[in-house]
This record gives sequence, C-alpha cells and structure tokens, in this order.
Amino acid sequence: MNDSPEEILESVAKTACRNETQYHLCSQGTLAALLQAFGIHNPDVLRASTAFAGGGVRRGHMCGALSGALMFVGLLAGRDDLEMRDQATRGLGYCDKVYREFEARFGTVLCHRIQKDLYGREYELTRQEERDEMHALMEKMDFACPQVCGEAARMAALVAFEILEAGHPFANSLVRLQR
Repeated sequence: MNDSPEEILESVAKTACRNETQYHLCSQGTLAALLQAFGIHNPDVLRASTAFAGGGVRRGHMCGALSGALMFVGLLAGRDDLEMRDQATRGLGYCDKVYREFEARFGTVLCHRIQKDLYGREYELTRQEERDEMHALMEKMDFACPQVCGEAARMAALVAFEILEAGHPFANSLVRLQR
C-alpha cells in the first residue's frame, strides 16, 4: 500500500461507513476498516470485537464504533503481557486520545445518547424490530451511525500514525504500510 496518510484516512472512514451500512455491528465494521487500511489480517481480533456492537451486546453503553477504534489502538500500542506496565500505560495514553476526541466530537461516548442525538430517540437494539427501524432510518440520513463509524475510524487512524511514527516495535512489525 503506497497511499498517503490523507488517502488512508479518507479510505478508512469510507470503509467503516460502508461496513456499518452493509453489515451492521459498528464495533466490527470500524475495526475491520482499520485492520484493512493498515494491512493487518487478524480474524481473532475481529471476532473479539463482536461483543462491543451497539454499545456492548446491543445494550447502548459505550459506542461500538469507539470500542472498535480503541481495540485497534490497543492492538498497536497495548502491552504484550501483564508484566509490561509501562507498555500498558503507554497504550492507555494513546487510547485516551481517541476517547477524548470522540467524546468532544459527539458530546458523549454512550451509544443510546448518540442515538437520541442522531435519531431523536433511543432504540432497544436487543429487539430485532427496533434494529430494523433504526437501520431503515439511517439509510435515509446524511449523518447517522455509519458516519459515526467513519469518524471513529479516522480518529483511530490518526493515532495509529502517531504510534507508528514513535517507532513502537510491535506496531511497526504488525502494520504493512509502505510510506
């Protein structure tokens, strides 16, 4: 991949948006876009992100798009084993950047509050008919959950560039970007 950082940011945002529109499960769609953009194939990490969709098992807590973004940043900068306290602290610092930017942009990190802001009401995502109603509405809107996924992915990608620039060995060995 010889794309510029700007092209990668645009691509990751579009892919995350498309993933949410087409496949739903915001945490996975956001994470999958980031993995793809940075040349990482890891079905185990993607599978693990399932639980965070819709604010955590569709319960409306922390936004799944943010969870997927944080999982990606943690994959690049988190600790490799429990004894690595400095690496854990460093990884949390990078994650905090994404978290704070997301919260500043949307005024909350809570899925149900983002739903209310976007759609005028909260949806009970554990109920299929509620999910169907929300998904139908999002297809008609210019800015809805797919675009939240795109923005979360873009935020995580920006931090990923920072991690790679800092030269963290694991991140650099994991990512297959040729810039």
